[in-house]
Amino acid sequence: MKKLILLLSVFFFISCEDVIDVDLDTEAPRLVIDANINWEKGTSGNIQTINLSTSTGYYQDIIPKVTGASVFITNSSNMTFTFLEEMSPTSNSGRYTCNDFVPIIGETYTLTVIYEEQTYSATEMLLATPEITDIEQRNDLGLNNDQIGIKVNFNDFPLQENFFLSRFETTFSPFPEFQTWNDEAFEGNKISALYSNEDLEVGSNIDISIFGISRSYYTYMSILIANATGGGPFGLPPVRIKGNIKNEINPDNYALGYFRLGEIENRTYTVQ
Repeated sequence: MKKLILLLSVFFFISCEDVIDVDLDTEAPRLVIDANINWEKGTSGNIQTINLSTSTGYYQDIIPKVTGASVFITNSSNMTFTFLEEMSPTSNSGRYTCNDFVPIIGETYTLTVIYEEQTYSATEMLLATPEITDIEQRNDLGLNNDQIGIKVNFNDFPLQENFFLSRFETTFSPFPEFQTWNDEAFEGNKISALYSNEDLEVGSNIDISIFGISRSYYTYMSILIANATGGGPFGLPPVRIKGNIKNEINPDNYALGYFRLGEIENRTYTVQ
């Protein structure tokens, strides 16, 4: 009899499930500018791409791509680098590419995007990135001391304020993991970025990237990472994060995204 009551109870709760669509407020689309200029060590850095799209509703699966924009970067030496739209016969790509960009460490660059009679701009300096000195594998992480991880070591630039971003990508994780670093406690010394995942196993490949970043981008990414991960048990509610891109004509109609430039140090590590 008890088994019968249990089965009826389960059936009752299953049969009463309803699909509820929450009616969310959706504001007018905003321009989204993905403008990360990465100069990979050992390359010319001439080919760079900026992606443009617009924000959309929460339940939408397709991100609208932006076509017809004018995109260019100028530096303090009055050099102009034009990013031309990549045309596709079937759909808008939203990709704007430059083939003759000239990256110079310490140079200041200004991005300009003109779209639908609005002008958006941002200014940043191209920053250096330290080389990865070595990668150590750990096999004693996690609650049971049996989880695999790696420790990526690099040296801080001495006698200056520095900020860094690390990125770890694997085939089994749909999104990369980002970490931000400042040198307040490591001035001129070694900094170690630790990455671990319960799905890591012998033969797994980890793509590693280290970036030198500005203080403002450090703050931007730290907030973004906290929002994406929940910020822990005492984290603040997610908020919209404004980057450094301004609308020169109508400040209230600002764009989302960030304009940054820097060297990038890439490595791939295979778990032993």
